[in-house]
Amino acid sequence: MIGVILLRMRCREGVGVMRISTGKYSLLLLSLTFLVPVGLQGQQKDFQSWWEFSIDKGFDNGIDLSGEIEQRFKNNSLQYDRSLVTVAGEYDIKKYLEVAAGFRAFLDSDRELQLNAKYRVHMDVTGSHSLSRYDLSLRARFQYGFEDIFDPAYSGGNNFVNRYRLKVANHIFGTRFGWFATVESWHLLSDQPNRLFYKMRYSAGVEYALNFKSEFTVRYILEDELNVANPLQAHILVFGFSHSL
Repeated sequence: MIGVILLRMRCREGVGVMRISTGKYSLLLLSLTFLVPVGLQGQQKDFQSWWEFSIDKGFDNGIDLSGEIEQRFKNNSLQYDRSLVTVAGEYDIKKYLEVAAGFRAFLDSDRELQLNAKYRVHMDVTGSHSLSRYDLSLRARFQYGFEDIFDPAYSGGNNFVNRYRLKVANHIFGTRFGWFATVESWHLLSDQPNRLFYKMRYSAGVEYALNFKSEFTVRYILEDELNVANPLQAHILVFGFSHSL
């Protein structure tokens, strides 16, 4: 079932309206498609585990720098999948609007268990709004992925992807705990019309503040591939630790 969402965000300077539809892709008109996860013919299933460590440093001028190391396992978490390193910078334009850019390098294991170096750049635009005790945010990510770009034989293969993520979060008053839930869609910009929309990710998790600077996170992800041969439905358990300098 495909739904169209209208998200209204109130800010100090007025009332802004962001419409999310399944229409044309543009920076001014963000598209977010919600599907009820269903079984697909030929679909494969897998249980995966991810481990994340991140560190960040905020500055008084509104800039925040971060780095993240991530390790993923697949095939019932018994097989190496990929290792990732990400560096990013964020800037708060307004209290409710943030832009970010980052670079990711990773080693990816293919079907023949060969490791391939890949690289990706991304840009984010995130709008946020607080409603009572709930924090709402909508992030649009534009990412461009390279394969073996530093290889002299590199032929220019790439993936230009748009991702749209809606998130709700809440800190449980008087405790160190918080919870969050997200839904995210993947849209591939290419010359293959049948692959314009190819993945959905649903996530829910809890956060525990060890102190004012460190936090431990556990979350569950259901990831569904669509419009691809032998689509994969992955059930993923993620353990994360973050620290602010």
